[in-house]
Amino acid sequence: MIELEEIALGGLFYRNGKVMQIRGEHFAAMPQLLSELSPIPIDPQRLWKLGFSRYVNTGVSYKDWQGVRVYLKPATLHRWLVQFEGVPKAGFLHHIHQVQRLWFDLFQEHLYQPPKAGTGKRHVVPGDTYDRKLVKDHAVSHYKKYEVTVTPPADQPYYFTWDCRLLFRTGRYAVWRADEKNPLFQLCGRAWGLTLIFGAAGEDDRIQAGKWLKAYLQEK
Repeated sequence: MIELEEIALGGLFYRNGKVMQIRGEHFAAMPQLLSELSPIPIDPQRLWKLGFSRYVNTGVSYKDWQGVRVYLKPATLHRWLVQFEGVPKAGFLHHIHQVQRLWFDLFQEHLYQPPKAGTGKRHVVPGDTYDRKLVKDHAVSHYKKYEVTVTPPADQPYYFTWDCRLLFRTGRYAVWRADEKNPLFQLCGRAWGLTLIFGAAGEDDRIQAGKWLKAYLQEK
């Protein structure tokens, strides 16, 4: 359960297992809502969605504000160490809403997670294809029903690990390490490259994998 003093506009929490971002209309029902909320542990992809970049070799995430750089470094006991230039140990955080609160307390700026494109669509599993056609309702004399056919998506060609370190290719199995060597594209203020660490893959395969990775990161 979340304490009331931890709630702030734009705060990110789990509600019944799904990510929820606090909006103004939630405050009226907040006493009842609190029991349904739980904190979201910090991880690199959550930080990336809030605008943080990341040093691949160390796992340290960072974000700048008017010349000030804030670092979040993975530590023991599921904690993240807060650092600044010249301040190696400013404190520890556990959860995403604590990162948001810290940023606002320091800079009076909210860290929002941008809404996903296409959130207005309902009852369609992302990645599925569907077809809708008009069929006859025999209870009446005219066509009025829709018959919907849903085709499950095929297995995706690549998988990117949660810690943003490894890219796996299915089928002709190969594994690349995401780093800044021999970059393929620029995104979020850093260079993204792929170094083959397992499997048989040439430069064309690396370029193709980089295109998929760029589209994936832009979507996320």
